Amino acid sequence: MIGFIIRRVLAMIPVLFLVALITFFLMKQAKGGPFDQEKEVAPSTIALLNRKFGLDKPAWLNTAEFNNRMSADGPFAAVRGLFDSQFGNYMLNAVQGDLGPTYASKGTETVQDKIKQTFPISLRLGLISLTFALVVGFPLGILGALRQNTIFDYFSLIISTIGFSVPTFVTGLVLLLVMSKVFGVAPIKDPSVWEGFSMSYFPPAIILGLGTMAYITRLTRSSVLEVKRQDYIRTAKAKGLGDRVVILRHILRNSLIPVITILGPAVAGLVTGSFIIESVFRVPGIGSEFIGAIGSRDYSMIMGSTLFFSLLVALGNIMVDLSYGLIDPRIRNS
Repeated sequence: MIGFIIRRVLAMIPVLFLVALITFFLMKQAKGGPFDQEKEVAPSTIALLNRKFGLDKPAWLNTAEFNNRMSADGPFAAVRGLFDSQFGNYMLNAVQGDLGPTYASKGTETVQDKIKQTFPISLRLGLISLTFALVVGFPLGILGALRQNTIFDYFSLIISTIGFSVPTFVTGLVLLLVMSKVFGVAPIKDPSVWEGFSMSYFPPAIILGLGTMAYITRLTRSSVLEVKRQDYIRTAKAKGLGDRVVILRHILRNSLIPVITILGPAVAGLVTGSFIIESVFRVPGIGSEFIGAIGSRDYSMIMGSTLFFSLLVALGNIMVDLSYGLIDPRIRNS
């Protein structure tokens, strides 16, 4: 088990590096910079800001420059030159745990500070969404499969189809319209209400969890239908086991594996916040912060948030793999 965890953690390193590399290249393809939107700022001031944050360096060391340094000063100088580029310097600092300052704050705040401020809000929102998705989706899928082709099955299919088909920004806007027109409740502007668990989390959390709930319902239903047709289920019934024992001990336990497989990415996606839902409901979470960073070309915040999201997804997948052995003893991590 320890060896499996070590191998999976080591495998995360090249994945995170590729994510950082692709994000950096795509980010640099967008026109503009973090200080281009400043009003009434002299070009000399912008040049000083670029020099302060290392944006005056080349984005990366090209092949010709690397070969010139290799031939002139040797391989060590060429490798050191890699860290003179923006990407190399960022990765060197990131390995040491420094994700850099946020350009929007002119260096007064770091990316770590922003993540510490916004991630707990997205985490609370995601946990409520996940709880809603599991509490509603799992029983609906089980009930639909055990009562196939009945009103319960049709009801679960209708609910899951609606939740899966309608985009979250549509359901979010509809809910906001109902809240404002019928109940006279406007989007929350006071950031203090998001500091702890409150009723304000439930509307965006339910909308955020609708898609996951629908997917869990569909997947649970199909998984239970497949398992209940297996030969060992018929054998268990032939031995005289009651329906409750067969369902709880044999059907449900073996139906959990496909559902747990999607929980890793789903949990990571929910707890990091939905970009659209947080923007619609004005939730000051990490998702809305990421959207703001893209609009303001805050390179360090974009890179730091992307790496943080990728790390959570990778850790979620590791936890899913570890949980397989707890559910099904036949599965061994290797």
